[in-house]
Amino acid sequence: MQDFALEFSLLILAVSFDLLFAEPPLLLHPVFWFSRILELFRRFFSAVERRSAALQFVYGVITVLAVLTFALLLSAIPLSQPFTFAWHLYLLFSSISIKSMIQHAENCLRTNFDPREVQKIVSRDTTKLNGPQLRSAVIESTAENYVDGVLSPLFYFSLFGVPGAIVYRAINLCDSMIGYRGRYEYFGKFAARLDDAANYIPARIALLFFEFFRRGAFSYGLKNKVKLNGCTISAMSYVLGVKLEKPGYYSLPGRDPKEEDVQKAIGIFKRLSFLAILFACLILAIRIFL
Repeated sequence: MQDFALEFSLLILAVSFDLLFAEPPLLLHPVFWFSRILELFRRFFSAVERRSAALQFVYGVITVLAVLTFALLLSAIPLSQPFTFAWHLYLLFSSISIKSMIQHAENCLRTNFDPREVQKIVSRDTTKLNGPQLRSAVIESTAENYVDGVLSPLFYFSLFGVPGAIVYRAINLCDSMIGYRGRYEYFGKFAARLDDAANYIPARIALLFFEFFRRGAFSYGLKNKVKLNGCTISAMSYVLGVKLEKPGYYSLPGRDPKEEDVQKAIGIFKRLSFLAILFACLILAIRIFL
């Protein structure tokens, strides 16, 4: 009972901190520390780039494992109470991103979808997008970040405690920095596949939550997923009835998204986040009491 009370307190306080402060200061953010380690390995990638694809892959594995080891060490720093609780609270708070996603999406709304503002939450070149495509990009990011920034870290916290959440966050960052095609095709392949594996179950749990908003979202999301774990993008398209597209990659059918559709997507994101918190509490209770 005491263990449940402790971890339940961590969860509720971490979410409360997120809703109050959004993110820790950049230089104090564990994700920033992870990115510095990755940047160090990327700096020496040019020496490996001229070698075989296999060697690039091995170098990528070493890079990711170095970041994950650092994440684990952060969660295992030997401290006495109440400092352990405070440190774990900070790590969990740093692992979830509810308010920051809402703020980014609302900033896009407030600036009438200025391409420079939309660029902050998507990787595609927003200067080449028209109005509906810019609105689509914001809706897609909101749907995808529900898994990356809310459900997955809470899910892994409920199963493995703070180490689960912070290691997941490190995996997700590795994928976002090197897990894409092009120059880092082989260097980032391990990061991309590890991220796919980590998000596989949470992404499908998320589809169950989308059923609360429109029946059939689960089957539609699985059938029309735009990538392995991109089923929440499809589910959001289905719930809103709008066309979501990444030019040159995918296009989900529907009418062109309007400003009010982005507002609805933000509202759905908020309610989905509440469901993720309840779900994490349930899994946490089952783990501790059983």
